[in-house]
Amino acid sequence: MAVRRRPGTQRGGGTHRPTGERHDFPHAPRGPGRTMPQIRPQETVRRGDEPVTARSDLELRRLLSRIFLVLFVGAAVLFAVLAALAGPGPAPNQGTYAFFAALCAGFAGITGVDLLVIRRRLAAGQGRDRADRRP
Repeated sequence: MAVRRRPGTQRGGGTHRPTGERHDFPHAPRGPGRTMPQIRPQETVRRGDEPVTARSDLELRRLLSRIFLVLFVGAAVLFAVLAALAGPGPAPNQGTYAFFAALCAGFAGITGVDLLVIRRRLAAGQGRDRADRRP
């Protein structure tokens, strides 16, 4: 007796799909205990309240940025002077000192931009309130 198949289905394998249908679309888990994913978005389950109430300690960040701005500017000047005094030759040479001077100047620029961001946030009142601090 011949097995009847639906028109447009492929032969072989355990799954019968219409011809031309991709094997991974639409994705449907197969087997016992497998369920289809939900179509509508689910609400996220919150665990704790930190993402809502987290605040950056802007005063500490400002202090650290000021300290590192001075250090990076000083290091950039020092490396620039060393680059001017060094000649070509084996390492450390003029190019090495110039590279470190440029690197420190770049870090000083990033620190300066961070200070501007901190100033804007403090002016907007985004820092910690004094009443929030624990003694």
